[in-house]
Amino acid sequence: MTKKTSLSDIAKSLGVSKTLVSLVINNKGDEHGISAETQKRVLDKIKELNYRPNVLARGFRTGRTNTIGLIVSDISNRFYSRIARRVEDYAWIHGYSVVICSTDENEEKEIQQIRLLRDRKVDGLIISSSQKDCEIFNKLVDAEMPHVLIDRTFDGMKSVNVSVDNFGGARMAARHLITQGIKKIALVTITPEHISTISDRKKGFLSALNEAKITIPPEWHIAIPFNNIEQAIKESLLKLYQSGDMPQAIFTLNNNLTSVCLMNLRKLSVKVPNDVALIGFDDVLYFSFTQPSISAIDQPVERIGEKAFDLLLRQIEKNELLPHERSVYLPVDIIIRESSIKPNNYVTE
Repeated sequence: MTKKTSLSDIAKSLGVSKTLVSLVINNKGDEHGISAETQKRVLDKIKELNYRPNVLARGFRTGRTNTIGLIVSDISNRFYSRIARRVEDYAWIHGYSVVICSTDENEEKEIQQIRLLRDRKVDGLIISSSQKDCEIFNKLVDAEMPHVLIDRTFDGMKSVNVSVDNFGGARMAARHLITQGIKKIALVTITPEHISTISDRKKGFLSALNEAKITIPPEWHIAIPFNNIEQAIKESLLKLYQSGDMPQAIFTLNNNLTSVCLMNLRKLSVKVPNDVALIGFDDVLYFSFTQPSISAIDQPVERIGEKAFDLLLRQIEKNELLPHERSVYLPVDIIIRESSIKPNNYVTE
């Protein structure tokens, strides 16, 4: 029978103390002055040796189930699956299991999933919410239920949260298109549009266009329903194509929209970027090797997952969070590839 890896095994293999390994595993490395490099070495060794804490012993000690819930709109979306993978990795290291739910952007379904997970006594929740307001989450705070909101935020919320600069990222995309001499731009959004990521991206993109005195006609502001992306984009792009008045560029608000737009532009024999440039919010791996490669706003996806689990675990273990730690705001970047580079035949006047 294979001997189970212990803290002592990890410490010995790295030439450090068992206490140091324990501090890193329990997210106390920073406060005890353990360098980021050393913490990474410990975490890498934990994965390499497949260390697993004694969950039963910890559960008896703490009265916890060592289970957390992760609620997202659609786990098949590459953005959320990458976050889920990171959360699972860190949960495993710390002796937790993860139950994953998809809401399909349905507010009532999300509320039922929160209730279900609480009934099953999960120790905490990580949620990318589709709600219109923060009422249910403020109640979770009042009930002292550990949770972290990711990606999407609300005015007046009390919850710990991790989000990115959606407004600034969309501005970067708009300014990039404008520097290419592009003025005729379509905006492809997704419903429900009240979600903060969608509304902030729209606002950021339109603010840059307004600064450049560029307006989008109503027929070029295309709102796609979440539950009918492929058909709705197909019909919308076909309508634009048949009108004989195609935009010079399209900006999409998430990676699914970008992918489906590219597919349907190809079906219409519309060349990207020669006929229509394309840039989207949220980069995914295959955008780098499509033909053409796709420009996108890149989010620190793995960092979102890491930070969300860290903040959740600290709540579960009743470690105090400082005010600035309760709301984490991560930067984004723009990756410019072939799909948004201005062709020579664009008219810029």
